[in-house]
Amino acid sequence: MKKYNVNFINQNIEVSAAEGTVLADICRGADIPLNMACGGRGICGKCAVEIEEEGKRFTVLACNTSLDRDINIYLQDEHSKNASILEPMNDFKFTLNPLLKKTYKSMKVLNTEGWNEILKNCPIDVLRDFSRLINRGDSEGITFVRYDDEVIDIQPGYTSEVLYGAAVDIGTTTVVMYVYDMRDGKSLGIYSGMNSQIFFGADVISRISHAERDEGLEELHEKIIHTLNELLQSADAEIPKFRDNLYNIVLCGNSAMQHLFLKLKPDSLGRSPFMSIAKGYVELSGKDAALNCAARCKIVFLPILGGFVGADTTAVLLTLDEDNEDSKERLIIDLGTNGEIAAGSGDTYCTASAACGPALEGGNVVCGMRGMDGAVERIEIYSNGVFIKSIGGGTPSGICGSGIVDAVAGLLRNNIIDSTGRMCSRDEYRQMNPYSKIGDNLTEIDGINSFVIYEDKDRTIYVNQKDIRQIQLAKSSIYSGCAAILSACGKDERDIDEILVAGAFGNYIDIENAAYIGLLPGPASKIRAIGNGAGKGASMFLLDRSMREKCDKIVENSTHMELADNIIFAHGFIDNMNFKK
Repeated sequence: MKKYNVNFINQNIEVSAAEGTVLADICRGADIPLNMACGGRGICGKCAVEIEEEGKRFTVLACNTSLDRDINIYLQDEHSKNASILEPMNDFKFTLNPLLKKTYKSMKVLNTEGWNEILKNCPIDVLRDFSRLINRGDSEGITFVRYDDEVIDIQPGYTSEVLYGAAVDIGTTTVVMYVYDMRDGKSLGIYSGMNSQIFFGADVISRISHAERDEGLEELHEKIIHTLNELLQSADAEIPKFRDNLYNIVLCGNSAMQHLFLKLKPDSLGRSPFMSIAKGYVELSGKDAALNCAARCKIVFLPILGGFVGADTTAVLLTLDEDNEDSKERLIIDLGTNGEIAAGSGDTYCTASAACGPALEGGNVVCGMRGMDGAVERIEIYSNGVFIKSIGGGTPSGICGSGIVDAVAGLLRNNIIDSTGRMCSRDEYRQMNPYSKIGDNLTEIDGINSFVIYEDKDRTIYVNQKDIRQIQLAKSSIYSGCAAILSACGKDERDIDEILVAGAFGNYIDIENAAYIGLLPGPASKIRAIGNGAGKGASMFLLDRSMREKCDKIVENSTHMELADNIIFAHGFIDNMNFKK
């Protein structure tokens, strides 16, 4: 088969590919991320790239353009850089009592006191290693690596000064890893990156669909393992003897991410009654997982709660009631590509998932983008103009999720959109507001009413009528899901003492604006962002063995409900599409 050369000019990368290969696959093979929000169906337009053939430049969609000659590809900076993922871990209380520990025994002690009790119930491969090491006679002692008081590995000599653990939140869009010194619980670093499965679609449904294809599951599994190994490699470059002494990794993520990490066919998640293959703890070794850690590292994926309510929600619930405020009635919302909701108190909750789609993270929005340098993250609309703030402070490239929420709230406050979400034209707005300067920002782009946020000679960044509809779908899904769960618990918004918003997106949005457009229920005074609660909960599980008992109670006492068949959700979804001004 004939091959052609593909030269990525701005990245200084040149590859060859077979005739007929789709450009998106070529970018994927070169490890250059494209925004494939629609999963390569040619709908979202986010994978548009500029190519040069025979001296002529033009723009094509990488997902449906095949290679038929030598080409140059010009990718702008936003295609080739990773998202700016800031996942600070606020100080949190924990008791340092991990399941993972090291103990050292000298050969003199071992030969005097024996070793049978130490090696009780340990795996056969560890026994074999021990038999070789104890009879070699060239070591002064042996370090035993223990997990839950059982030996899982041995190391020659004294190595107790190095022992590491990691807590990982596998998000649909981003992956964040928190690394700890297991001897004193000290945080050694936070490592984050894009989930490279995003090549196959921004939402879980796109990835489940891809996993149904030949080799699709293998591709998605390899992508998440690749992402995790990159984070582990970064840690290994900074932390002494990290890889060989990383012996415990606790993971959480939604149900689809769990299946794809474990290479479990997720088809049953994509059809009613939305059943998971594995609901409880899933444990495997570093070798089994093909991760850059000790071969006998203990890897634990936390339990999921049902349907699409995954281990990330379990981890969030682990962080609650630290001050014994068991009587507090809480509503917990984890905002992301897939919204997960829980209502209850103590260790008893009712849970559900609401598909918000990728709009809240910049997908399915004409000028939307992920939260990276150049993304507009703050927007304020006044009668005399528009104020914006972009990540990194440079020239804006698009709008990320927090900016989109701000934009919708600003348009609503200034009557540019009405309660139904309809955006008025420039003439209509000027008739109602003849002295307002922002009427000049209203225009038609491609025949659709649009509001310009930023414009220079190179680009126009705007929000249009279709974007408003996407946000309405997302916000109605979340709001209606909260109402359905509260109803199932015999409560309403007035009974809730506190509304906690988890997730990176929830950490960055303006709470007042989110409540104003009806994305979040209740008054803004009750709402509190808790950041990456999933990462915090996974860290607590890693560092404190008592969290396993608490986790067991949460799983046992929580009930899951499917919103697809819920009458209150169905009726509310239509009504809550509107903005309640």
